[in-house]
Amino acid sequence: MLLNELIKDEKNIDKTLYSSGPYWNYKNSRAILEIKKKGLKDFRGITAGIGSSFSDSLILDIRNELNNKGRIVGKIFSLPILNIIYNRQLKITKNHLDSFIKNQSIVYQNNENVKNLLNKFKFKNTTDFGCVQSFEFLNKNYSCHYLNMADRIDKLSKSFNFKSIKSFFEIGGGFGANIHFLVTNFPNIKKILYLDVVPNIYVGTEYLRHHFKEKVKDYLELRNFEKIGFSKNDELEILCIPPWLIEKVEVEIDHFHNAASFVEMPKLVIQNYIKFVKKFKVKDISLISYECLNLKTTFNPEELNIFFDNKLSISWKNSLINEYKKKLIYLTSNKQ
Repeated sequence: MLLNELIKDEKNIDKTLYSSGPYWNYKNSRAILEIKKKGLKDFRGITAGIGSSFSDSLILDIRNELNNKGRIVGKIFSLPILNIIYNRQLKITKNHLDSFIKNQSIVYQNNENVKNLLNKFKFKNTTDFGCVQSFEFLNKNYSCHYLNMADRIDKLSKSFNFKSIKSFFEIGGGFGANIHFLVTNFPNIKKILYLDVVPNIYVGTEYLRHHFKEKVKDYLELRNFEKIGFSKNDELEILCIPPWLIEKVEVEIDHFHNAASFVEMPKLVIQNYIKFVKKFKVKDISLISYECLNLKTTFNPEELNIFFDNKLSISWKNSLINEYKKKLIYLTSNKQ
């Protein structure tokens, strides 16, 4: 019901501002097919092409990553001889994925940065919905993705006091892991606005509902309001909205956050979102992005500062596992 209504209503909105851009168009159309076919039970695993690019799933069968046209062509691999060959290749690929998962688990188990984060933060139910990128430590399973979320928050904590934040706004929140982690560790964060494109917002809504039950308000409820705002109480409240509903939102926000997705949007879309960030009287801003980019669909993340009048501090930091030699850019409204 929720997914169908999101898809239906998206057809009637300003797609220039409130629908996915070139980077996400193909991915989202494919994800919708996979959700309708397989549901969300294993969206963090290897059997569904739902969460590619915004969750911690892994790709085993490329046919799960194709849209309608691609799937028609992909049916050629169902022919008897080709099917035998393709299934053998899947078996080989599965063996490689299993080795990767096992080796990654060993790396996380023995990494000192990981151990420090495990001592510093709480991690609850981080491997639900078929998570395969995980590791065991002291007889408990942890999602590798959540440790990376923790590392980001730990680095941002040098600039922001998360214990003083009461309201939080995130655009492009993946499947909701960052919000789940924040609420688990900072119970002072009571009012959350979470925005993402279709169908990502559906996945994130259901993921957060799984953890926080009735504290989550979804599109079906919120779309009927003339104005969308937080309740005047001290109860946890998570408002999950698709992009076009932001025009109805009237709130004040302590902290705005975006990780990676801004550089994957048309610049006109970013400008529109920033208009609302200013309208919501946001006090603090944090942006994170990656260093590897495809200029056909993304842009240099350092350019993000232009949208904020070049007032953000910029720094490049190592990722959680230094051995991977990856860096992330952090843009913050407070000095690093």
